[in-house]
Amino acid sequence: MSVGEGKRRGRGPVQSMAFSETDRIVVRGYDLADELIGKVDFTSMVVLELIGRMPTPEERRIVDAVLVTVAEHGVTPSSISTRLTYMSAPEALQGAVAAGLLGAGGVFLGAMEGAAEMLQGLVEGGPDGLPDRVAAYVRGEREAGRHVPGIGHPIHRPEDPRTPVLFGLADELGCGDGHRRCLALVRVEAEAAYGTELPVNAGGAIAAVISDAGLPWRICRGLALIARAAGLVGHVMDEIESPTGRRIWNVVDEAIPYEDPRPGDDGPA
Repeated sequence: MSVGEGKRRGRGPVQSMAFSETDRIVVRGYDLADELIGKVDFTSMVVLELIGRMPTPEERRIVDAVLVTVAEHGVTPSSISTRLTYMSAPEALQGAVAAGLLGAGGVFLGAMEGAAEMLQGLVEGGPDGLPDRVAAYVRGEREAGRHVPGIGHPIHRPEDPRTPVLFGLADELGCGDGHRRCLALVRVEAEAAYGTELPVNAGGAIAAVISDAGLPWRICRGLALIARAAGLVGHVMDEIESPTGRRIWNVVDEAIPYEDPRPGDDGPA
């Protein structure tokens, strides 16, 4: 019995990611040297790591498109955090990238996970009663004072330019459209409930195509982090060549003045 087999068959907690022996490394059941290096692309490796199997050709193309879509969004809170952190600690590139990734929450990046969870939960109940479930969901979010994930964008109106491209790819690959149709219902209900135009944003489009491809909603944030890490490393490289950190700091310092919290107080006697 090999060391790895002993780990898998032994009692107690186990892990299914990888193990090493003197002459080989096994990752998710594949020999790294003989079956993976130079034989699979990085997108396939990402899927293997996340769900424990190689993707189908359709899944690989969908995930690849998602990674490209999310990698770079310009000057955003995550990239600003990365640039400022690098300015403060240029010896720790990993710290600067980590600072940017920490902002992957419900507003930026993480919204695609919430949208996928919403869509898969709504569709799981079947087509009968779907409009009623959607209406109840939107009503609940509205009453709770929350935004419905996957729709609305401060810049891209009336349409997010990424959405039709992602939907077109899903059509090309024959992924089905059950979750996309559900998202369309969510959009109609939300626009009526909130009284404003709410285009399907990239997070919603990604959530829908990932779901129509049959992938679990929990991988969405992981894909966002993987893709954005590449973009943030790019921001560090750009910061090295054309520093902006100090300028960002100065802009904030000038735009947000200090206000004395104790007006009229001469201080301690």
